[in-house]
Amino acid sequence: MSLPVSIDSLKSTVNRRGGIARGNRYAVYVSHPSKGMNSLLKFDAASLVSNLISGNGVNIGDFIADPRDMFLLCQSCSLPGKRITTTEATHNHNRTKKPYSMMTEEVTMSFLLTNDYYVKKYFDQWQNMIIDDSGDHYKTYYKRDYTSDVTIQQLSAGNDFIPGYSIKLENAYPIQISSVDLGNGNDGLMEVTVTWEYDNWRTVSMMEGFSDLASSLIGSVKSTIGSITDNISIFK
Repeated sequence: MSLPVSIDSLKSTVNRRGGIARGNRYAVYVSHPSKGMNSLLKFDAASLVSNLISGNGVNIGDFIADPRDMFLLCQSCSLPGKRITTTEATHNHNRTKKPYSMMTEEVTMSFLLTNDYYVKKYFDQWQNMIIDDSGDHYKTYYKRDYTSDVTIQQLSAGNDFIPGYSIKLENAYPIQISSVDLGNGNDGLMEVTVTWEYDNWRTVSMMEGFSDLASSLIGSVKSTIGSITDNISIFK
């Protein structure tokens, strides 16, 4: 016998739970690995010095890795799942599955490409921090130097944009960057897809997510100043 359910009961449940979640309300916060910030901004910092010497106006905000850039340009992303891995075991002549570990899924994100190819260059340079393919021998760097945490938030459908569910990809790095198709018939918006590998993911509180964003912004500013200083010394 099924329980009686009415439209009013459904509406009450939905309203009590804050409404139905919307897939187009989300936020993504991506930050550089701290030790790689200077090398990632080396080209931009050199451009800044060149503009200062020539007397052209510059905007210092263009040279700071602002997580909001990725947030605004991210067209789609996925919240990863987890699967419990099992092995078959026999108990009282019955074969059952016994859990022994967990598996996580890769996470993909699609980003809009702007005319300066900011996102493509961003992740190209990040991958160069993982494996240096400039010479004959492919050199792999230390994992602690090329990984960073990535935060994904599902936001409420109202005007307050309160995160209803937030996760953090721990020690994440871009394992794959998709190809970009060019052609005479391709006159629409261009995108690039990034696939993330990571150690594990866990849910985080709303305050922890905001704290990570603030720390990322402060770290980006400090690293940018260091990169600019290093490049200015070249011209002395």
